[in-house]
Amino acid sequence: MSANPAAANEPLSLSKAIGAAVDSTGEATSSLTPELVIALCGPIGSPLHEAADQISNALAEYGYATEKIRLSNLIRLNATKTAIDSSSKFAEIKSLIEAGDALRKQFGNDVLAKLAIAKIGGDRRKKHGDFEDEANELAKSASSRISAHRICHVIDSIKNDSELRLLRLIYGDALFAVGVFSPLEVRKRNLERPGSLRPEEVNLLIDTDSGEEFDHGQSVRDTFPKCDMFLRVDHSTVGPSEPKAVAQLVEKLRRFFGLLLRTAVITPTREETAMYAAASASRNSACISRQVGASVTSNSGEVLAIGWNDVPRNGGGLYGKPSIRPAVTFAASSEDEPDERCFALTGARCHNDVEKESIAGKIADSLVHANLLAPQNAAAAIQAILADSRVKDLIEFSRAVHAEMHAILGAARVAGDRIVGGRLYVTTYPCHSCARHIVAAGISEVYYIEPYRKSLATRLHQDSLTESVEGKGKVRLLQFDGIAPRRFIDLFDAGSRKADGVLRLSARLEAVPSTHVSLKAIPRLEQVVVAEIATKHLNFPGLVAEEKPSGKEP
Repeated sequence: MSANPAAANEPLSLSKAIGAAVDSTGEATSSLTPELVIALCGPIGSPLHEAADQISNALAEYGYATEKIRLSNLIRLNATKTAIDSSSKFAEIKSLIEAGDALRKQFGNDVLAKLAIAKIGGDRRKKHGDFEDEANELAKSASSRISAHRICHVIDSIKNDSELRLLRLIYGDALFAVGVFSPLEVRKRNLERPGSLRPEEVNLLIDTDSGEEFDHGQSVRDTFPKCDMFLRVDHSTVGPSEPKAVAQLVEKLRRFFGLLLRTAVITPTREETAMYAAASASRNSACISRQVGASVTSNSGEVLAIGWNDVPRNGGGLYGKPSIRPAVTFAASSEDEPDERCFALTGARCHNDVEKESIAGKIADSLVHANLLAPQNAAAAIQAILADSRVKDLIEFSRAVHAEMHAILGAARVAGDRIVGGRLYVTTYPCHSCARHIVAAGISEVYYIEPYRKSLATRLHQDSLTESVEGKGKVRLLQFDGIAPRRFIDLFDAGSRKADGVLRLSARLEAVPSTHVSLKAIPRLEQVVVAEIATKHLNFPGLVAEEKPSGKEP
């Protein structure tokens, strides 16, 4: 029994106040919005602007209006510490990166996402008015008003993991992060277009864009793998190959929106199926450094085996799963054996990190003994070696079998030479240690999601490996293209598409996303973001007078 009678009677008094019984199910259903937010992410030189244009064209067929938000324009609006230098294309891009870093450092790593959120909320209010979050909106025809919100905001483009996290927090499943990627040689051609950038400037910008060594910098390398869909564009947007690049974007985006809005029967590609198997396998790993998954397919696309990174166990296989040989050949069964993985040992330390620290310590000791380093500076030297040398990139001392090797061993065991000419799908770019075994196993192509900074695969095996889509006679290392494993289940869940025994699909102008996101909380969260922006004297396009902070204008 409630200790507060007034509180106990509150729902009843609310029902009386609105003059009718509240249909909570109807209220929730009527609040579902067709709004979409697409955040583009990709390394510099990839066709991000072209992707935004083709998203707009594709969604127009569904009756959607598209608003593009260029984060570079938001940086220009709020660049105070770093002036934008327009003396050359290189100077302009470099100063925009520096101004963005300065904004993140001053206002938080997700500040550009907050400015984009404020713009999205402002656009909705301007077009549809304020959304009143109160009971019985169903009776006030709020449902038809919400269903009219056929708008997609395309954010071009996010560069920091904090930006993506905040957007997902506000918009939930209505937010789709789309990774747009072109191979390195294609990106260089795009940036070196006539009168644009010199080769040395392109190389510097590519290095800066991929991952700056501080939290508030750009970190495309870390943000890109967390996208919901990946678009690999293999052709340049400059010169004769431009129509091919556009055609790739058009084809892939039409498939995506047909899947999202359920206007066509679309099933996973063999690449999507195999990468989902790899990502699922990664969850078996108990490695304290990272979870990696892999799958091996035959040349025809049949999944032969999966693998993940973990410590091998006597008897074959890895800890956590039954041994390959029968347990009767051992004194104890697998269930009786103690777990000897790193997380279960005293201190739970990564053996690879322990060995790297030992190497750095021996280097410092050698320098001290040779009178090249003062003893009191040895500790600082060890930290410097671990922070900024090739020692920090060593991967040779991990106890774990890598996911690629686990999958290859499994495929060889169950499928024999069917692995030759097959494909490997792995959640991270293969390390140089796995690369040589991939070549030796006869794999023809490798598809990956997450780049791997420490890999020397193509440098050590340039005779056998290539990242070029057009490479022939070598194992091709290709960025994965398609629906990301994280959205595989919900996007390929067809729902109900049959009525009276006949296929029934929505007409494009009536189709709604399969995301089922309520508009109840979104405007309130956006208002909180706007309030914070006002207190920090920041600007965003469409900032109205009553939203501007009082006092000094920004």
